[in-house]
Amino acid sequence: KLILLDSLLQELTSLQLHSVTMLIDKPGLLAVIKVEHLFLPSGRKNQALLEQTDLHKYQEEHKIPDNFCRKNKESNIQMKFSCWPCRIVIESVVALRDHLSGGKHLENAANPVDNSEYFIDTALNGNWKKRKGVKRPLEETRLSKRERTKENKLARSIPILTQYTEEKYEETETYFENGLRKVRPYHFTFTTHAKGRWVGDKLSDVFAREFRAMEPKEYARCIEAGLVRVNDKASSVDYRVQHNDFISHTVHRHELPVTEQKINIINEDDDWAVVDKPGSIPVHPCGRYRHNSMTFILAKEHGLKTLQTVHRLDRLTSGVLIFSKSAAKARVMEQQIKAREVEKEYVCRVVGEFPEEEIVCEEPIEVISYKIGLCVVDPKGKDCKTTFQRLEFKNGVSIVKCWPKTGRMHQIRVHLQFLGFPITNDPLYNSEIFGPEKGKGGDLGKSHEQLVQDLIKYHTVENWINSDEYEDSEIVSETEIIENLDKIEVKSEIKEEASIKTDAEKQKLSDDLEICDPFCDPHCGECKL
Repeated sequence: KLILLDSLLQELTSLQLHSVTMLIDKPGLLAVIKVEHLFLPSGRKNQALLEQTDLHKYQEEHKIPDNFCRKNKESNIQMKFSCWPCRIVIESVVALRDHLSGGKHLENAANPVDNSEYFIDTALNGNWKKRKGVKRPLEETRLSKRERTKENKLARSIPILTQYTEEKYEETETYFENGLRKVRPYHFTFTTHAKGRWVGDKLSDVFAREFRAMEPKEYARCIEAGLVRVNDKASSVDYRVQHNDFISHTVHRHELPVTEQKINIINEDDDWAVVDKPGSIPVHPCGRYRHNSMTFILAKEHGLKTLQTVHRLDRLTSGVLIFSKSAAKARVMEQQIKAREVEKEYVCRVVGEFPEEEIVCEEPIEVISYKIGLCVVDPKGKDCKTTFQRLEFKNGVSIVKCWPKTGRMHQIRVHLQFLGFPITNDPLYNSEIFGPEKGKGGDLGKSHEQLVQDLIKYHTVENWINSDEYEDSEIVSETEIIENLDKIEVKSEIKEEASIKTDAEKQKLSDDLEICDPFCDPHCGECKL
């Protein structure tokens, strides 16, 4: 083997692969192609062919360097050979030549390795494999993932906001009123990195499409006012989102109230905290909830500031919730849940007389809108399974025990809706917008796109219903709300025109409020209401 290797080395050395005359000596055998790496609006990668030249002709004018096929990160342009196996052979020969001229090869040749370090792996087609050594111990100074994130932000000159430090618990006040836990409004900066599907789109279009907390014209105002920043710099509505952009949006945040019910700690030790979660409180910050979430309440009122979420319960669901006090313990429990070693039981109140026998539902569930969090039964969805058993039936309502075998989004709620027994107080899946049968048997009576649009319209109008104008309205059902949406919008426009006359009078009041009330923002639509 050594003799053959030496002869091969001599031949490779004599080839002088850097010379443009030695790669190929005939035309028509191989081509050089020039491609551009692109990202489609959907976020998928694509390659566009720009040029194609015969290699024999190309190397008459150009030199083929070692890194010929390496992509240019600035222009996203890459040169390639038209035949993949040929490219592999050429690159392998070049790599071998570089290795033979390197110090590592000379050192290994001078000090042959002990054959005992290698063995034949029968499970790997009889190939030689080097025995693994002892794992290197972790360095004591190794940073945690959170600390590495901070280091990366500092290296990229991205400011670390106080909302990611211990000061976040002091950014607002909590008070109790009429049985509800409420949070005073406060300024908050949402941050995110650009997603693949956003790349190439206008910044204003991304906000209008992806978020629904404001109207599109209000998002445009925020961008022009500098409240929306890209890479910590002011931007414009026509800015095109690029890869790895760091986008921030400062808003005057109004959190929705939750129940004032006390959170009871069932068990706590050095590794775990098990609590009794009341309904209406989300597990962690999401949507319009932050300080009114389980993690924040436990941190502020019980001193548990290092909790890691192991599993979640829907906001409207009450029950046992497990937190870990370290990321390592959280991973252990997550693996047990993923391996189906943990069994969950739910009890719910549903509409109608549920069958007495055990019912198993295995309908696949698909998320059709992440924007509003909507799922439906669909053959293209993910496999899931839920077992149901009726416990009691009284006054047209059944108490049902549920055993989900998988953990899909809204799994129990969607399966009960499909079976025709939606949860009694479910504001989403027990709705006439799904049709007269409320989605029983998967019969929606409309396309998924139309269903999402109707639900967005209803929930937008639902906010309007809470105003004084609704008392004079004759709209009483969800279906009528959708049908009379245009009438409602007209009333809103009339109200807006009438308010213009008093804007000048209210400006002084707004200025006074801004001075005397730190929780008021004169530009905030909710503060105006």
